[in-house]
Amino acid sequence: MSSILLDIQGEVCEVKRSELKSLSIIKLSTEGVNVTLELPQDLLQIKEKTKIRFVISTNEDIEQEVDGLFLCTIYKVERQKRGKEESTMVFGSIGGLQVRIEGKGLHRKIKMGDKVFIGIEVL
Repeated sequence: MSSILLDIQGEVCEVKRSELKSLSIIKLSTEGVNVTLELPQDLLQIKEKTKIRFVISTNEDIEQEVDGLFLCTIYKVERQKRGKEESTMVFGSIGGLQVRIEGKGLHRKIKMGDKVFIGIEVL
């Protein structure tokens, strides 16, 4: 069984400064999956329009493939319905920094309480 739960590439559509000093809120939008991620500004230099690869894995063996690897604890998985459209919102914490991932069918791959590795590669 593959340890990769999600492997997407997309363009950063927004980078905002957080209320906390030296923290960026990064929004990545791809076809079908939206990611919002809080990261320290000095850790990875990510700007708007930057193309990145976002990977979620159950194993840290992806470390050689990415520029940043973070251990994330999933604390909430919520299924949402908008009319006939159904999506899943996944909430995670990287040492207190927030990660939000929205997409179809994520509840089949990621469960509350999971500890996963999030990898980010700047393309």
